[in-house]
Amino acid sequence: MTSDVNTGPSQSVLHAPQPVPPQNRPVTPALFQTAAWQFSDLGQMDGIFSGQIAGARYGTVGMPNNLALETALGRLEGAEASVVANGGMAAIAGTLLTLLGPGKRVIVGKEGFSWTLGLLRDLEQWGLEHTAIDLTDLDAVEAALRDETHLVFAETVSNPRLRVPDLSALSTLTHAAGALLAVDNTFATPFHCTPLALGADLVIESATKFLGGHSDAVLGAVSGKTNVIEPIRRRMVRLGSIAAPMDSWLIQRGLMTFVVRMERASRTAAAIAEWLAAHPAVGRVFYPGLTSHPDQEVAAKVLDRGFGAMVTFELAPDFERVNEFTRRLHDITLVHSLGGTQTSLSHPASSSHRLLSAEELSQVGLHPGVLRMSVGLEEPDDLIAELATALGG
Repeated sequence: MTSDVNTGPSQSVLHAPQPVPPQNRPVTPALFQTAAWQFSDLGQMDGIFSGQIAGARYGTVGMPNNLALETALGRLEGAEASVVANGGMAAIAGTLLTLLGPGKRVIVGKEGFSWTLGLLRDLEQWGLEHTAIDLTDLDAVEAALRDETHLVFAETVSNPRLRVPDLSALSTLTHAAGALLAVDNTFATPFHCTPLALGADLVIESATKFLGGHSDAVLGAVSGKTNVIEPIRRRMVRLGSIAAPMDSWLIQRGLMTFVVRMERASRTAAAIAEWLAAHPAVGRVFYPGLTSHPDQEVAAKVLDRGFGAMVTFELAPDFERVNEFTRRLHDITLVHSLGGTQTSLSHPASSSHRLLSAEELSQVGLHPGVLRMSVGLEEPDDLIAELATALGG
């Protein structure tokens, strides 16, 4: 396209006409990789900023890729609204900093992601209080709720020993005490559980994991009622923790195969858990689908369509022997993450839970022999053969 006006080279390229979007839609959603948006005049700018006109204000406010992903996640979670953040911890932090403040108290599962516990400890300097208890013990929960509580923070399936609290009973106790229930659903995902349907007020996902599923994007999400989500969104915007368009686009692409990935990975995980449980070199195996799991009956009520793609198991509590086991593996690699297409192992004591003291690790049953497996899309027989070789037969 040419212009009737003679311009210099800079003007020509900086202000070249943009193509008009076609009337029909692309099969794959478009990526809006921009940090800023133009306004036709002050009237349009005022209308968009006031909310009277639909439109994007900035790279983090009104971004089409974020809005599209939030709509998809809201449908998956059965939520009125969702907001996406630039990581799972950003989603948790935005939630805590919005709902809580000085003098307010949160009850959290003592057996869960240590970074969540670490964040709560950081927030103590601003007067936020927290109590860590076993959320699978409803008597302990009821006793803890006798002290004024504003939020209970649970995990559908805990990290890393895969404990499963009774979310329906937990929500009943929480609401009777006048508190809100937030649930980190990362390990279960909406494929296996929709906590909002079980009475939770908020559900949090690290979409980096199974939702995206390809280990190529970092994103978190919070879903719930609109009147709770919108204040969280405003706080996240001010904190600079809203997701970038590329990450939202990648996660939405990953959602296209989410169901088939979870079906296969969960089926394979169940087979591996049963095999590990029968191996003489393996101690306890933590998988909610095994009858030996302490929460198996609860898990059968809380989880749907299987029991997830995470398997945690114990070897002898000897760091060097465990390290030798990991060296013998070839396709199953050590990764400080989970939920990807490739099966991976994590060593909680060295990575996700290294913030805990030796006493705290012992209290939640973690030692150098505990390994957490994220099962991917490989053939079950191939994974079992690799594990058998690494275990020595």
